[in-house]
Amino acid sequence: MPARLVPIAVGRTAGAVSGLAESGLVHRLTRGRLWIGALTTLLVGIVALNVVALSFNASASKTGKQADALKREISILRGQLAEAGASDQRIQAEAASLGMIVPEPGSISYLHPKRSDAATAAKRLALGELTTGSSYAPAAPSATATDVPTP
Repeated sequence: MPARLVPIAVGRTAGAVSGLAESGLVHRLTRGRLWIGALTTLLVGIVALNVVALSFNASASKTGKQADALKREISILRGQLAEAGASDQRIQAEAASLGMIVPEPGSISYLHPKRSDAATAAKRLALGELTTGSSYAPAAPSATATDVPTP
């Protein structure tokens, strides 16, 4: 069915366009000075489109070169990590020697801030329990884990 519609559509289009060449508008346009302006406008448009396409190609090429350079840098850094012996097992062994542990699944949760957290932190700073720029100090015996803001 669609194969029969193609010749019909082509025939109708050809019939509609065939009278265009003999129309008065086309005769006036091609015999006057307006024709030169119309052609000039079309040619300038084609050149502008080509310039835009070339600029897009140039920027795509530049982006591709940057991506290649980053891939090379990543490869070099991975090689340096491999040479340094920074494997998962080594990192876990080093962390265990520092007293760090791997938490059980589901044991990590987020603290929800309260209005009193800032006052509690300020009080702990004033008492010397916490110092700015230092690692975490354990909470005072009277405070609970949910009352103590994390640094």
